Order: sequence, then C-alpha cells, then structure tokens
Amino acid sequence: MEQHTRSVTAHYDSDDITQGILDALRQAGKDLDHLTIDDLAPLDEVHTRGREATVEIAGLTEITSGLNVVDVGSGVGGPARYLATEFGCRVTGIDLTPAFCAAATRLTELVGLSDRVTFENGSALEMPFEDGAFDLALTMQMQMNIADKPALYREIHRVLKPGGRLVFQDIVATPGGDIIIPVPWASAPEHSHLALPEELRAIIADAGFEEVLWRDATGAHKTWMRAQAARAATRPPRDAPPVLGIHLVLGPGADEKRANAGRCLMEDRTDYVQGVFRKAT
Repeated sequence: MEQHTRSVTAHYDSDDITQGILDALRQAGKDLDHLTIDDLAPLDEVHTRGREATVEIAGLTEITSGLNVVDVGSGVGGPARYLATEFGCRVTGIDLTPAFCAAATRLTELVGLSDRVTFENGSALEMPFEDGAFDLALTMQMQMNIADKPALYREIHRVLKPGGRLVFQDIVATPGGDIIIPVPWASAPEHSHLALPEELRAIIADAGFEEVLWRDATGAHKTWMRAQAARAATRPPRDAPPVLGIHLVLGPGADEKRANAGRCLMEDRTDYVQGVFRKAT
C-alpha cells in the first residue's frame, strides 16, 4: 500500500506547481491582489468539463450556507472554493499530493476564502477527521487511483453525519478495452483502478449508503469533447495555446494525457457517471 501511495503521489506531485500557476496568472494579466474564483476556473477545475461539471454536480443536491463539506481528492481546490463562494458553506479539502494542497491553500488565500476553505494533506482511506464531522462529501473524478474502493467509501461514510450525502462525478470502466496510458490520473497501468459502473454502484451501497440518484453522464461528456475538438481545429496554427489551463496542474505531458483521456472516452474505453447517495440513518 505504501509503495502504491508513493507511486501515485509521484505521478501528481511537483515542487513548482504553485509558482507556475502564479507566474501564469501574472502573464495572463491577472491582478494577484484582486483575484476571483472565475480568474482561476481555467486551471483549478481539473476534472472533465471543468466549472460546468462542478456547477452541475452541486445542483444535484441541496447545498446551504450551514453545511460542513469535505472535498475528497480536492486537487488545487477549484470545486471547494466554488462551493464556499456560491453557497457560503465551509469546505475542507483533503488530497494525497502535497504540492496540490500547497497550491490550493495559496490560491484560497489570494481569493480571500481562507476563513471558509482549508486543505489537509492525507489519504482518503484514513482521513484525519472525526466520525460524523461533515454534512456533505464531494468527489470529482478521484477514485480512479484507489484499488480498495470499499475502504474509500466506508471512510467517506464514517466522516458523514447520519443522513449526510455523497455527491460525485467519476470515470468508470467499460467492456470496450484497456485505457491508453498516460492519462491525467495515471502515468503507468498500476496507477489506474477503474470499476465498471454497476460495480462502483454496488460498492457504494455496500458501504452503507442509500442511492438517491445515479445517472450515466457519458453522452454529455462526449458532446463537450467534440466541441473542444472543433474549437481547437478552428484555432490558427500560429496561435499560442492559452496561458491558463489545467496543463499547469497536470505538468509534463499534459497534452498527451488529455488527448489520451479524450480517446478513451470517444473510443468507449471509459464512461462517466454522476450520483448522489445518502448515509443511512
């Protein structure tokens, strides 16, 4: 387990993520003294469809200012900051990658949300939180690296209050073939642990959750991917790529990773699901 954890951390980790993001923001003409979450959206919503998906997932369940939320696999913090800004709730993010937590903390300071959004470096399988600490758990494409999925969802169940909810978007396996490496979540085959949709659905239920909503979101993601490809095709060849983007987080090989993720989706090697589950009282 420790060796696998180190390997996955090495896949994501980089000493210069925070500085690279700050340099890119300045290059893009952003005033670091007056940043907003919208300034950060092109780079801090690393999951497929970005802010669009975050808004969609948040809309699947009621979120109010009184809620205490945990973002499991919080990355550089885009969804956590969105929930705090849009709904006024308190959000705690947890992520395995130290560099992500450092960047998330710095960006949260710059947008003035440190009183409502904090980040912990740690494993989703052993979260440093008390039983029943949270009203809502959010995950955005984070379980793909975790082989012991029953342990993950039991741990999320543990930190939720009775009646607490889990809301998520995730990538799942299909019978269509192996994924193409590298992808954003894996630079080696041993990093990726995709479950079939019904397997994942059953694992979550077995952890003590009652299903509220489950839906296949693959079609929406394919439509988005086609639109992205069409925009790229109309860009003049000499145009430089956007300064701000998730390449700042994905690091070396970002273009190849994203292209392979797109191929996996369009070739039916992966699907997308969204869901809401409630901790049984």
